[in-house]
Amino acid sequence: MMVTGSLSAHPCFKTLDPESCRILDRCCTLLKAAAGAWIVDRTANDGNFYFVMAGRLRPALHGMPQDLKSSEIERASFFGELGAVEGLPRRHGVSAVSASTVTATPAGVLVTMVLTRRPLGQAVLARPVTRNRATTRRVGEAAHIYEGRRPFVGLMRSRPPYGRFHAGVGVRHIGSKQRQA
Repeated sequence: MMVTGSLSAHPCFKTLDPESCRILDRCCTLLKAAAGAWIVDRTANDGNFYFVMAGRLRPALHGMPQDLKSSEIERASFFGELGAVEGLPRRHGVSAVSASTVTATPAGVLVTMVLTRRPLGQAVLARPVTRNRATTRRVGEAAHIYEGRRPFVGLMRSRPPYGRFHAGVGVRHIGSKQRQA
């Protein structure tokens, strides 16, 4: 029987044997939050990685006049993988949209899990790769849309068609044979 707070209930851990899940459960902290409560504060520098066991969450830049919200994080997902690996402070807080349960996993445990358990490592690493590809596609689409408005790039003999306050105005290339006094 699977316990709701046990990692064995999360799809990422279906390939692990029950004893391995129990060992990992002892390394994690189970967090429960009511709707509207913050699971992770943006200023927290805990370095944890979170598996969503139940409920729905929403990342947000809080403390701003108006929260900047992105898509919701649902049950059977996870978040915090980049911060846990990088060891950098968080950019977003995460609040509960509905009553939620998550497990907080320390960064060191995450790295060990990813390196020693291939299916789990693939699941964790696939997400940032997927997000990176989606972002790259959106940037490429935006570049195509604004193709006629691209800034001037390359060597120039005369000034580009920008106003006098453009950052590129007055900048010139100094080649290998030219030297500045």
